[in-house]
Amino acid sequence: MNYFDVQELACVVLDLDYDTLVDEGRESEIDEALYEKFEISMDQFYDIVKVLLPLTQPVQAGLSGTLYNAFVKHDENRMIVKQEFKRAE
Repeated sequence: MNYFDVQELACVVLDLDYDTLVDEGRESEIDEALYEKFEISMDQFYDIVKVLLPLTQPVQAGLSGTLYNAFVKHDENRMIVKQEFKRAE
């Protein structure tokens, strides 16, 4: 799980423009908005995403066919945060 992908997910949740914030070096605004809305830090958000990600519905990648647990941005038809799906043993 990539920290920058989790930052992008935070932006989706907070309705912020990730690309603009990163391009302008304003990533700290993501942290500030997380705290204003949820009273948590980016590190805490990362930990929450890490725990919730395995609970998401598996999604199959179009080209490779690999299954991933992922948070998906449906209007763009893409995975934001993903990890390879592991079947329960």
